[in-house]
Amino acid sequence: MRILFAGTAEIGVKTLIELSKTFEIGLVLTNPDKPQGRSKKLIPSPIKIEALKLNLPILQPEKLRGEVLKEVASYNCDTLVCFAYGKIFGPKFLSLFKGGCYNIHPSRLPQYRGSSPIQYAILNNLEKTAITIQKLGLDVDSGDVLSTIDVVLDETETTLTLSEKVSEISAPFALETFKKLELGLIEFIPQEGEVSYTKQFSKEDSIIDWNKSAKEISAQIRAFIPWPKASTMYKGKVLFLTGVAGILEENNDIPGTVQRKVKNKGLVIACKEGSLIVNRLQLEGKKEMDFNSFVNGNNEIISSRLG
Repeated sequence: MRILFAGTAEIGVKTLIELSKTFEIGLVLTNPDKPQGRSKKLIPSPIKIEALKLNLPILQPEKLRGEVLKEVASYNCDTLVCFAYGKIFGPKFLSLFKGGCYNIHPSRLPQYRGSSPIQYAILNNLEKTAITIQKLGLDVDSGDVLSTIDVVLDETETTLTLSEKVSEISAPFALETFKKLELGLIEFIPQEGEVSYTKQFSKEDSIIDWNKSAKEISAQIRAFIPWPKASTMYKGKVLFLTGVAGILEENNDIPGTVQRKVKNKGLVIACKEGSLIVNRLQLEGKKEMDFNSFVNGNNEIISSRLG
């Protein structure tokens, strides 16, 4: 197999490294460098940074058509492996790979097709999710399944930590799967079960409704770390809640009321059902900090009502 590896996000870096140890990576396809910060300095993707370390050829097209198809074809890759690339592949592009086109997706397909499966798994308080390697088709995440592996959750994960966990598990899992594929030991299985889709989240999705349960709000806060960060209002300013230390069944206050500070734990905030313990906060325009530091500069938050 001579692989074209298509990826952009950090989650795919370890898989690229692992595959490069056994297979020939003929080309790495990643998104163009993006301007960041006030200086608008161009920043390469994590996949590009690793590909440079591995001395692999890199292509960063804005669009996958026209002369780009000829350039991709010139690298003579027979197999496409995609992991969090960020662009849709058209039929002309997919037809370049006679050995097949495959995608690594962090859910148990056909559950949570689309761009945000990790956030959805957290938002819905799943006990476990999965990583699926599937054949790429023209419809989003609809192709036959090569292999699946479980990822157990404990309701403390954030999108950041679960992405790191998926990254660790995916690398050896992908290597094993593609070794079997090369040996002809893989059976392609059509997806079965109820189909569900994810969506791209916006900052509006991050606004906390304190009339929800503590369990639901905990999941929302964790799902939106590191972006867009779950938010509420405090004294006319946006307050981001960026860390959860636990849930209490008790609640004797109006939802959104900051009830008290618990030593070595966090701030207890009343919800519709139960109370939430928050241990990291960030006021708009300020740095994120632990709850003790925040209270030291904002002691009026105790007994205040958020939202």
